[in-house]
Amino acid sequence: MTKENETVIDPKIYEVSFIFDNKMDEAKAVKKAEDLKLSIATFGGSFISEEVPYMRELAYEMIRVQNNVNVRFTTGYFGWIKFELSAEAVKSFEKSLQTDEEIVRALVIRTVRENTVFTKRQPAIKQEVLEAQLNEANIDTTLEAGLEKQDNVVEEKVEKDEK
Repeated sequence: MTKENETVIDPKIYEVSFIFDNKMDEAKAVKKAEDLKLSIATFGGSFISEEVPYMRELAYEMIRVQNNVNVRFTTGYFGWIKFELSAEAVKSFEKSLQTDEEIVRALVIRTVRENTVFTKRQPAIKQEVLEAQLNEANIDTTLEAGLEKQDNVVEEKVEKDEK
């Protein structure tokens, strides 16, 4: 029970995705992710789930200032952590991420507690590849061929119905 003048702050669900510096080794990247979880706990949050950081190629080159020098990154250790935390504490947590020079990029978003991992979609087939496959199979895709085939099916059905 709460008193009338008290307000209850309901913690929200967040997810932080991050890219660590590619110069560190894998063990240090895992340790750094554990430190982030510890940091969330010190802000009063609770851990829900995570993906352990792994080395991957970045979609585009990123630049991060480290020791007053622009450093370019094309690879990095990517991972994410889902956690529960109050909105005020998230702001402080985001500031701590921005000041850490071993973190190339970090993004904190609000999300849901449920698992939101989706499977990858099948890649789209390019028109040229599809045409090459049709040519190799010797399939007639012209309108006349389709209409002729349709007429044959209709004639067969009529003959079958008459019997």
